[in-house]
Amino acid sequence: MTSTECIDKVLEFAKDNNFNHIFAQVRGRGDAYYKSDIVPRSNFLKGDFDPLDYILRKSEPLNIKIHAWINVYYLWSANRMPLQHDHLLNTHPQWLDSKEFRYVNVKNMLSTMNRSKGAYGEGFYLAPTHPDVEKYLLNLITELARQYPIDGIHLDYIRYHDLEYGFNPVGLEIFKGEYPNLAETPNSVIREKPSWGNFRRKTITQFVEKASKIIRINSPDCIISAAVKPNIYIARNRYGQEWDLWLSAGYLDWAVPMNYATEKDDFDLNIRVMQDNLPKKYHEKIIMGISTYNQSARSAGKKVQHAKKLNFPNICVFSYNTFKEKPSYWNLLKRYFR
Repeated sequence: MTSTECIDKVLEFAKDNNFNHIFAQVRGRGDAYYKSDIVPRSNFLKGDFDPLDYILRKSEPLNIKIHAWINVYYLWSANRMPLQHDHLLNTHPQWLDSKEFRYVNVKNMLSTMNRSKGAYGEGFYLAPTHPDVEKYLLNLITELARQYPIDGIHLDYIRYHDLEYGFNPVGLEIFKGEYPNLAETPNSVIREKPSWGNFRRKTITQFVEKASKIIRINSPDCIISAAVKPNIYIARNRYGQEWDLWLSAGYLDWAVPMNYATEKDDFDLNIRVMQDNLPKKYHEKIIMGISTYNQSARSAGKKVQHAKKLNFPNICVFSYNTFKEKPSYWNLLKRYFR
């Protein structure tokens, strides 16, 4: 999404190989691949080029639907500060999520990341429990829905970093206000309380509900989807994603489980859990995500066939980069779609 040439190649590939939907990433690490008054522009873009506008205009005659893919809570992954002075990591470090019951010390965290790769997992996340974070994210979703004729909005990283996160001090005080009987409970004990898990989940679910209403109002035909952890139990209890509820409540049109397991048994287990927990009427709203970056074309292809056999015919392949870097991969994989 950094140049007209790159986008033209993506669209040509999609057209030649009968892809009908593209999730085009327009918000990566707290930056924008579109014109925004809210989100800082990506440093990878030159001049005044607007990738989202370009791909929307070029895709229309091809009958390819474009979904604006945004990383919601994921903010930054590098071990250095962003160059943009208005990037949230520079301007609002108090919005970061924490696992240590205090505000994140960005300088110390970057120093640790420099010394030990993977010390903080994927990096910096915004705090779902901070009201100002919610307001900011809803504003950027409103801007996208109003200003661009997008076919869909795809919510990625609509979750906590991991189980131990959620302890931004502002969010923690909100929790204690809602559960005054726990106000004097040590923070280390709070994380074990069922009410804490409920609070974490409720916070993200309320955000998804609000985002959905905004999109429905401003772009009624827009498809709302989310990338979700494939095992419903793990998604709910570890990451705060009760995506089965998001589907049943109508907040989402599609759920895209990232069923990126390389072992067939693990892939199958995730599907079986979906079958056991989701009424059949919601199965058609599942777009099964299958990865290409971590397995052979044959292995991915077998999973395409298996998903279809279990009545999950809608497939999302992640990602185009594999086909760009290894053209032979798609030539092997496409036979499994026939």
